[in-house]
Amino acid sequence: MRNMTDLDLNLKFLEQLCNSFGPSGHEEEAQKIVHNYSKDFADEVLHDGLGSLIFKKGNSGPKIMLAGHVDEIGFVITNIKKEGYLEFHQLGGWWDQTLLTQEVMIQPFKGEKVVGVIGAPPPHVLSAEMRSKVLTMDKMYLDVGCSSAAEVKKLGIRVGDPAVPVSYFRTMKRTRKEKKDEDEKDAKEETREVTLAVAKAFDDRIGVFITIEALRRISENNIKLPNTVYFCSTVQEEIGLRGAKTSAQMIKPDIGFALDVDISGDSPGSEGLVQKMGKGVSISAGDGSMIPNPKLRKFVMKIAEEKNIRHQPSFLKSGGTDAGQIHLAGMGAPSLFLGIPTRYIHSHHGMLDLSDVENAVQLMVEVLQKLDEKTVKSFSTL
Repeated sequence: MRNMTDLDLNLKFLEQLCNSFGPSGHEEEAQKIVHNYSKDFADEVLHDGLGSLIFKKGNSGPKIMLAGHVDEIGFVITNIKKEGYLEFHQLGGWWDQTLLTQEVMIQPFKGEKVVGVIGAPPPHVLSAEMRSKVLTMDKMYLDVGCSSAAEVKKLGIRVGDPAVPVSYFRTMKRTRKEKKDEDEKDAKEETREVTLAVAKAFDDRIGVFITIEALRRISENNIKLPNTVYFCSTVQEEIGLRGAKTSAQMIKPDIGFALDVDISGDSPGSEGLVQKMGKGVSISAGDGSMIPNPKLRKFVMKIAEEKNIRHQPSFLKSGGTDAGQIHLAGMGAPSLFLGIPTRYIHSHHGMLDLSDVENAVQLMVEVLQKLDEKTVKSFSTL
């Protein structure tokens, strides 16, 4: 395992990608960033009809699909009230309690982006009964500082305009003491320097980032692959894994990987999940969208062990990733979800450990070099 000081991650690209605008169905700004950064690393750039980007590397052997989805959760404007307030609906799953008084960025039908605040009355004017109740999203509104519908329309805002959280990428360094093997009672504690990142849209710009970083390293290091790899930045995952479906129909992969956030089980309220932030890339044993191919999963875990790449198991009872569609492509494609345990997903501010991201990139680069035709066939035969 490499030290944090040796990280080869392009954090400027990650920052630009996370800060960009791109809720489900409106991913163009984020996709332009992905395209401009990645196009020179690929042999060919393809796209599906929904807006997914596909960077092809190689032209022989089994077809391997890597997918990270570029869309983030957001909102859509559904009504402009005569008093100048905006009603909205979610694009992707929000927990209502994370929203009040938060800022959002609206992309108007025409004109510059507009910042609004999800309004809430101050506690001083609420009864004790009202303060104890959860305010649901359908009772919330957006305040863009206007006093009439006409004033709102002068800003270029129309029904159907998308919005995303206002939040910006940042990193912070911490020094942590932990046991190398937590299962051993007498294991020695070691000091580890960690770099954490906080941003909106880690779900799933971090998956796109891992996918493209793997492509970059393979290209820049002239690594020869025994396969053809399709590095995908898919769209509309948060509203039904849609870009993964159309991309997989187009590619017809032999093997599929989804790169996405995982839910970290180390913060209050998420106890019981085995995967933890900072413990390595998570290798899923299953979620609500799929059961991973057991032979493929063991193959990937074996490589992680042999190459001393920090990894951990994970399991989710509900939720899913692009692999939920990829594994159903054509006659079926053995697939696996690799995740980055992340705190506070589906909110304005996610948090993750960049060493987990580095481990994921390293693992994908190693795995891709070993997926020859014989190996790929072995996952589907007795």
